[in-house]
Order: sequence, then C-alpha cells, then structure tokens
Amino acid sequence: MLAVSSCATHTTAPAASESGEREFLGYITDTECGPNHAPMIAKGGMGTNDRECTQICVKKGATYGFVDAKGGGNEKGFYQLDDQDAPAPYAGRRVRIRGRIHGDTILVRSVAPAD
Repeated sequence: MLAVSSCATHTTAPAASESGEREFLGYITDTECGPNHAPMIAKGGMGTNDRECTQICVKKGATYGFVDAKGGGNEKGFYQLDDQDAPAPYAGRRVRIRGRIHGDTILVRSVAPAD
C-alpha cells in the first residue's frame, strides 16, 4: 500500500533588499540628451527647458531615461528605463523611482514626483 503525505508550503515574496529593489531619486530625461539638454536646446527647435526638450526628443524617437541625483549605480548615474509609460508625465521633472537595476536599465515598479 502506498501512503501519500500532504505537506503545505508557505512562501512569501522576497523583501525589497532580497529582490534588489530600491528607491532612486533623480529626474526623468531622454536617451538622446542624457543628463545635459543644453547643447540640444542651443541648436534650436528643441524647446526652452529640459521638460520640453525631453518631450520633443521622445517624439523624435528617443526613449525616456533617468539621471540618478546621487550619481550612483553606473559611472554616469544615467539609466535606461524599461517602462516608457510611467515616466511620460514627469519628463524633465524630479522623481522617485521604485525598481531594480538590470545592467544599465532600471526595471521600473513605480514613478512618483519628488517635489
């Protein structure tokens, strides 16, 4: 006769530190300009401030990026963002991003204004 044993297993989601998720403080930019919009704005036709320049660059094919205020993570403190919808309302603005790093990309869980 074969006996069958039932065993319940309870698992929980990993804590933020275990999953590598953290909060980043900085601002939303685009992958064309990165941390410096001045040269592109000086050329003309790209708006008069970082927000306008970011929006125009994205309309022309760039993607949203993020500049870490602490300059941490990678050498330049600049990251790609896997989510292109969440950062859109915050172009050129200071934000808090919740997510984790994968290479030079932040895997975004949330974006919120920092000011």
